[in-house]
Amino acid sequence: MNINTSEQFLIDFHNQHPGITSHAYQALSATMGGQHYASSYECLAKDVATDATVLDLACGDGFLLSLLSAHTLIGVDMSEGELAAAQQRLGNRATLHHGKAQSLPLENHSCDEVLCHMALMLMDQLDDVLGEIHRALKPEGRLSFIIGTAAPASAVMDGYIARLRTLYKHESSKALRFGDHRLGKEEGIISALSPYFSQINIEKITLSRRYTPAEIWAWFEGCYDLAFLASEQRQQFHDEYLLELASLCDADGKIEFLDAMLRVSCVANH
Repeated sequence: MNINTSEQFLIDFHNQHPGITSHAYQALSATMGGQHYASSYECLAKDVATDATVLDLACGDGFLLSLLSAHTLIGVDMSEGELAAAQQRLGNRATLHHGKAQSLPLENHSCDEVLCHMALMLMDQLDDVLGEIHRALKPEGRLSFIIGTAAPASAVMDGYIARLRTLYKHESSKALRFGDHRLGKEEGIISALSPYFSQINIEKITLSRRYTPAEIWAWFEGCYDLAFLASEQRQQFHDEYLLELASLCDADGKIEFLDAMLRVSCVANH
């Protein structure tokens, strides 16, 4: 595989922390279209047919695949650490491939559905990725993915982002930019998908949390942002942010706040 700098960071991060994404999201209840789901993964799994051949793109440790009862399960990931965890979780229930979304190790028109949870927005060469997904899907096969979007205003999220931006201005921080900016807005999502897909549907997912300050920090440690900070910066961030969070806690020592995602589904053009 040809690997660029941002991809190498992601590979190294996930090799060191396999399962970190599923651990962060699998216990967060989700609301979409007025319906409640155990997690955002369930928002992807709910419509998958039992007779389908399904690819989970950037499958991580296989948590999403473990929720499916489809006929044929396939996972692709760049991280060998994540794939090892997926193999341990799934055994012979799925076929796993070490590979990239820009050059899928799959035959033409071999999948009924392609799923992707919180990874498509990290991928470079998005047009190549979408072209490969289209190639792998059967005519009128479906792509469904979940990506992050702007969270509702809250002291928890706003305080984190404000402090992070301030620290990123420090010369020792070398944050990488991931993915394609078009996925940051709904009109951009539609524009990117339209050459390959139709019947594009975008739904908002709301995640509800009630965490202690320590739990909030632990969740953010599972994200990539903090990995770019020098140890002194990270410690300063931790100390000041948790002090700020402590002032926001209810009587039980926890803070309630919301987060948001988008679930996008579309059908492959002929």
